[in-house]
Amino acid sequence: MLNSVRAGEKVLGIFYGHPGVFVSPSRRALAIAREEGYEAKMLPGVSAEDYMFADLEFDPATHGCCAYEATHILLKNIPLDTSINNIIWQVGGVGVTKIDFENSKFKFLVDRLEKDFGLDHKVVHYIGAVLPQSATVKEVYTISDLRKPEVATQFNACSTLYVPPRKGAADPFPAHVVEQLLGTTTSKVVDALYPVAQWDLGNNLPAVPAYGPYEQKVVAAMGDHTTPDDYRALAGSPAMQQFMAELALRPTLQAKYRASPQAVVDATPGLTDLERAALLLNAAGPVLAVMKPRAGEVMTVDKLKESVTPSAAYLFIFIVIAAAAHILV
Repeated sequence: MLNSVRAGEKVLGIFYGHPGVFVSPSRRALAIAREEGYEAKMLPGVSAEDYMFADLEFDPATHGCCAYEATHILLKNIPLDTSINNIIWQVGGVGVTKIDFENSKFKFLVDRLEKDFGLDHKVVHYIGAVLPQSATVKEVYTISDLRKPEVATQFNACSTLYVPPRKGAADPFPAHVVEQLLGTTTSKVVDALYPVAQWDLGNNLPAVPAYGPYEQKVVAAMGDHTTPDDYRALAGSPAMQQFMAELALRPTLQAKYRASPQAVVDATPGLTDLERAALLLNAAGPVLAVMKPRAGEVMTVDKLKESVTPSAAYLFIFIVIAAAAHILV
């Protein structure tokens, strides 16, 4: 890669999964290129963890989530938090420092799991499918099962272990903390927001029905729903929407736009005067202001200039996050 960069070429390196997850050549290439004065950037990819969230259908924001490398857990004697989701990488190569993976030390990881979670806690042996011909591996075992030789041999260099939280592991929510954070005296906070995956039922986590009383009430009221007066609907001319889509997908256009917003905007027909003004400011706040206007608000160029702040730029994003906050009381 670097030889091609030095030869004056634009180089794209494509790595398996995410280029920054369990990959050292990508980080070395970035560091060396920057030391030599070249521009280099890492773009995100879909990692094994992302596949796991989809295949095992758990949300890392519910309960919390922590990921470890198997050998690192043992070397650092790291206690696992039994109240959160735990992801353990490279369980098929415990204590292995060479490419030729073998798994004779797997038992030491099982000892660690047994100490923290007990023998009967269910875990998932996970391998995400790589090719269309591949099959995703989702094998559910108790921790005691992992001691069986016929089970241990199923773990290989691609294996990851998902260890869900254990019921009752977390301390009760202190009433004064709940009141300070959530503004309520209710001391019971529900921390299971979704129906529990079928494989996870054995761990006795709080189960939430797909259609509970609250959901049924909301569905019944949908026929009478009206759009709130303060809802910020997506606006923007077809030209503006097309320009933003191309800007997101074309790095060369992004580079030209950053270097000379005026030249790129002048070459884009169909924009309104306000859209042109917002794009010329080259900031997220003005763009959000013209594409997500508040109901009844009359936007001006001066108001667009006032929105060139981080707080204004991310106000809409914050509203969306707050509306979807994973807290039920």
